[in-house]
Amino acid sequence: MPVLTKEPATAAPLFIGLQSYTEAQASIFFGRDEEVHRLTNLIKANTLTIVFGKSGTGKTSLLNAGVFPRLRKDYCLPFRIRLEFNDDSPDLVSQIKKTLKEEIDKYGFKVESYPGDETLWEYFHREQLWKSVTPILIFDQFEEIFTLAKRSTRFTKKELDAFWEELANLIENSIPEGIKERFLDGKESLDFAYKVQKIKTLFSFREEFLPEFEGITARIPSLKYSRFRLLPMNGNQAYEVVTKTWKNNINAAEADKIVEFFSTDEGPHQPYELMMIEPSLLSQVCSLIEKERLQQGKEKISSEFLDKYSKEFILRSIYDEAMAESNAAVLKSNNGLPVVSKPVNEFAEDKLITDEGYRIKYALSENDERILPGLVVLRSKYFVRDEGKSIELTHDVLTPLIKRDREERRKELALTKARKKARQRLIFITAFAGLAAWGLLYFITHKAIQKRDEADQQAAVLNMQIEDKKDSLKRIDSTIREHQKNDSANKEKQKPPLPVIADSALQAQFSDRMKNDSLQLASLTRQLTTQKKEGEAKDSLHRMQFLDFTTTKKKADSVNRSARREIALLQNRLAVDSGQLAWLRTKYEELGKAYQNFQTDYPDVIRVSNPSRPFDVAADTNSLKLDLYYSGANAAKVPDNLRVYLIPDIAANKKIIAAAETYEIRCDEMNLDRAKDGKLARYFNGNYVFLNVPPGKYFIKICAYYGGYYTYTKTKSGNVSEKLDASPPIR
Repeated sequence: MPVLTKEPATAAPLFIGLQSYTEAQASIFFGRDEEVHRLTNLIKANTLTIVFGKSGTGKTSLLNAGVFPRLRKDYCLPFRIRLEFNDDSPDLVSQIKKTLKEEIDKYGFKVESYPGDETLWEYFHREQLWKSVTPILIFDQFEEIFTLAKRSTRFTKKELDAFWEELANLIENSIPEGIKERFLDGKESLDFAYKVQKIKTLFSFREEFLPEFEGITARIPSLKYSRFRLLPMNGNQAYEVVTKTWKNNINAAEADKIVEFFSTDEGPHQPYELMMIEPSLLSQVCSLIEKERLQQGKEKISSEFLDKYSKEFILRSIYDEAMAESNAAVLKSNNGLPVVSKPVNEFAEDKLITDEGYRIKYALSENDERILPGLVVLRSKYFVRDEGKSIELTHDVLTPLIKRDREERRKELALTKARKKARQRLIFITAFAGLAAWGLLYFITHKAIQKRDEADQQAAVLNMQIEDKKDSLKRIDSTIREHQKNDSANKEKQKPPLPVIADSALQAQFSDRMKNDSLQLASLTRQLTTQKKEGEAKDSLHRMQFLDFTTTKKKADSVNRSARREIALLQNRLAVDSGQLAWLRTKYEELGKAYQNFQTDYPDVIRVSNPSRPFDVAADTNSLKLDLYYSGANAAKVPDNLRVYLIPDIAANKKIIAAAETYEIRCDEMNLDRAKDGKLARYFNGNYVFLNVPPGKYFIKICAYYGGYYTYTKTKSGNVSEKLDASPPIR
């Protein structure tokens, strides 16, 4: 197995480019204090937290250099888990157990046992270390379970289902079926406190895969609650990164110019609060400025470099520069004999991203020996991460560039192949056409000679026939002339004198006929004139009607265009309003969850009360008082801040009651609050009390840790007391 050559140690760079910050680099990780504080509190307050954001926003860096150090101070042990989906990778649960053992040994914790063949749920409940230390499973870049796992034949649906089931049991604290059969169903007891759960879990992934996670909320309901979206940095955060990193080597004016370089609007620059800056791009740009400063031997930072190029050009130049150095290293190691013009580019395009454009881990083999010098250069520039047996790109921001270059290269290869095939086809066609032309020429020439000989023979015969015809014509012409002379002489002898005829009656008849013809001609002329005028009038009317139709059509088209513009405007407004409504709903749910967490943490500050009526149980003559208790040998006192619901068992509440008839870590309070005529109990003198409860059938839900539910019927009016167990066994 080839191993990358180690580079000599150099001074740590101020900006690490595309590389994610590690926990050891927490001292130079700036700009994310607010996000670190919020996310740390979410993790500590919830069993499961999901972190999502666009590629390049720095999710891994936020966890490594920001959240992990704070969690360790609170006696938490974060385990960063990056699952592998190679054909030779072990099953996913085994990968988790391997990471647990490595991290436990790394930090020197003493444990009774390492995770073995038992389930993760059983290990985390049995091991004594987790009574004093809170374990946190951090699944980083977890979107790969929806991309790489589906592309590998190694991971079948059955194995993935088993993995999700194990995670669901761990997160929701559900006893696995195998343990139920061995202990609970076998009338035996577990030798550990199975109701207590300290382990926490976090999933981190790209936000475009959030719909994929929505599809598994039925298995893991906790996915619906604690969520954290990491946005790009704003201008204030970028300013903090620049000034705190360069410290005394930059003044405020130059820092402002660097931050304003990332403004997206033309004209006046955006307010810093509204800017959206990718941390990876900020780090790359600052790295270029730092390199420029060192090359020029300047002490202070200058923003002049940014006036030359656009953001897209800078990122492309960074990538092309790294690839050029890598290719040069490969060609040099091959004694200057290039196998291909850009071997490292082709390696990255074919091995380090999928067909869809996702980065992937690639296991190096003996066939990759020649490419190793280029990979060493890429690693020194933080473009790739070497994990011993495999190598991968450090960041998704590179994948669009690599995918675009791969498409261009494949298009050029296809075009070159097509041109080669076309040239071969042209040569074949030319040769075939030459042979065909020679054969055709020979055939035509031979036929032409035959036709010429035949034509000469026919011409000779025709010439003889023409001469015979000429002699016959001369004889016939002579005979005709002789006959004409004889006929002319005979006619002159027999010609009679012309008579003079004067017939007045015939002349009068001819004159009348001429008059009638003139009258008919005049009548036809008048009819023709009348028809012509009528035609002109109709034509004028048609022209006027056409003009009216054209004017009306133009008006209708104008009204139609205005209506379409108005419809488009209304549709745009509807889209904006829908987006705003969705955002408000999300914020409402977040505020509701924050309120519930605050109410749990500070029960003395927030109390459920009815300001319109004093809390006086004695004054109410129709109440239901509940005396709640915890069963078991180690039963503790029931707290005074539980939410206990009384819901009328009527048709309108059937679905709500059916959904609440289960033992869960927490209640679906948003659903329970919608119940018709439902009541929320008030705590008074050690009991939970419902005021003004008429007789009827009710459903009682106790929102304790795996709290119970009961069906209760009040048969009479007046004050009634009931004693209920708040923690029935898990079912």
